[in-house]
Amino acid sequence: MATTRLRPRCRIVSKESSSDILNKLRQQIQENNDVLEGQVVQEHAFIRFPDSMQHYWSPELHVWAREEDGETIIYGVIGPKPKIWTMFMFIYTGILTSAFLGSAYGIIQFFLGMDAPFLWSIPLGILGMAFAYGAAQYGQYKAKDHMEALRMFLEETVGEEVPIVKS
Repeated sequence: MATTRLRPRCRIVSKESSSDILNKLRQQIQENNDVLEGQVVQEHAFIRFPDSMQHYWSPELHVWAREEDGETIIYGVIGPKPKIWTMFMFIYTGILTSAFLGSAYGIIQFFLGMDAPFLWSIPLGILGMAFAYGAAQYGQYKAKDHMEALRMFLEETVGEEVPIVKS
């Protein structure tokens, strides 16, 4: 898994039906309920670690299976809890918006020959993005064992190797 992946994804093609795959997932969740917990809803499965094993950066696995052209495509996304993902998206958006508006205002002031203290929003925005990116990388580092365990769970359930893909 590349370290720059925010939410690693996998895609598996299987000859089994989607209902068989989802039943296997349901059964594996029940058998491993001391290590993992989750639920299967329609064509989706959500797998996570129990609260006693979780830390702030613990990931979750979201799997969905769809039948297409006589085979089942199993998609998986390993990512942070929704509240963590939302927080980081809010931070990224806030930093980028502040840097853009501040730099635009600062550039206008500069070209009008005024003092342009808002030009500081450019290096501050870069520093803020670097800090947020560093925090996300730290979170991935702390969660790498959990991410690997979730990947292995899916691999054992489906019975095939789970490659992490770009899209």
